Amino acid sequence: MISHGTEKSLTGLRKSWFVCQTNAREERRAKYFLEEKGFEVYLPMMEAQRLGGSRPTLVQRPLFRSYLFVRFNEDREIPYVRWTQGVRKILPDNIRPVGVDDQLVEAIRALANREGVIRKRALKKRDRVRILSGPFKELMGIFEEWTSDRGRIRILLQCVSCQARLELHHTLVEKVA
Repeated sequence: MISHGTEKSLTGLRKSWFVCQTNAREERRAKYFLEEKGFEVYLPMMEAQRLGGSRPTLVQRPLFRSYLFVRFNEDREIPYVRWTQGVRKILPDNIRPVGVDDQLVEAIRALANREGVIRKRALKKRDRVRILSGPFKELMGIFEEWTSDRGRIRILLQCVSCQARLELHHTLVEKVA
């Protein structure tokens, strides 16, 4: 039974998703040890190009460096998560962390392919796009270019009296027919 970012387990305890910050480049290590303790962990991965050598190669990297999602019962399981190898802290860094809505985690999961990897979308120069979230939500723009191997794009926003360039992650836009 899912309700507003929480799930009631068989033991009657409510479990919510939380964001955990990991030590630098230890996302996979933290994921491994959290799963060993029986926690549900989601580490979104993306496909990126590694530049160097004779030609670029495709690699898988965490979508959010040094962050992952963990589902647990806040009242009883915080110490077990907080003191796991590779975990730096639970966000926000205060006495009572704030849970993340299930819909956010599911929206990120929906971007992934069958292997669980988020790939860059096939956007071409001058494609019309709509921004899906953030302060510019629902504004329309024109795709200009990929700006990094980390999935950032540049779009040209059509404002009332001017045009503005904006850089954001490709998962925050959708192509419009």
